[in-house]
Amino acid sequence: MAIPGTPGTTYTADGLEHNERGTPSSQPGDHLAQMDKRARKLAQLDPGGQWASVEGEGETALVTFGSCTGPAREALARNGTGTRLVSLRLLAPAQPGKLKQALQGVKRVLVVEQNHGGQFLRYLRSEYELPGEVKSLRRPGPLPFRPEEIRKALASWS
Repeated sequence: MAIPGTPGTTYTADGLEHNERGTPSSQPGDHLAQMDKRARKLAQLDPGGQWASVEGEGETALVTFGSCTGPAREALARNGTGTRLVSLRLLAPAQPGKLKQALQGVKRVLVVEQNHGGQFLRYLRSEYELPGEVKSLRRPGPLPFRPEEIRKALASWS
């Protein structure tokens, strides 16, 4: 293996793969074959109803995942009815048919995510067709969203 920075060599830091017999291999063909095998297994996954938690009804939906779900759920409890919560538990493989059904009748989608660049919204747009007007409530940092922040974002949109 080449030492990083050695002129005339190429250093790779992609880890050690194995071939179909389980023998360690650094061959690109073995790596691709194993990646394809994992992709096929993932594509066959059927998560059933566990792909997301869908709660409530209304023309506005909060879409979130992970640690943003608790504050979003609490915000909806304080906000009353008219908003549904879709909290994804599984990001891959995408479940476009299931999300379409969960968002049926929705005219506004507020994506709540705790990051700076809106990665979750960009992922959703790349894998799903989101209905109506879509906005992102996002911010970076270690402090969790407060339910009041989410409730105010919903109120300002109505």
